[in-house]
Amino acid sequence: MPTSATVIDFTLHRKRRQARAAGELMWAMYAARAGLAVFTAQAAKPSDTRRA
Repeated sequence: MPTSATVIDFTLHRKRRQARAAGELMWAMYAARAGLAVFTAQAAKPSDTRRA
């Protein structure tokens, strides 16, 4: 295995992290504008209270 295969490319890692953060921000803005914030907030927190 070449030595370069074990080297971490921090530039690529930073670009991917920034792209993911930008994507999550854009999705959050879209969801908030579409009025989906209520649904995502309810789906995110589990409820221990169950009703029959």
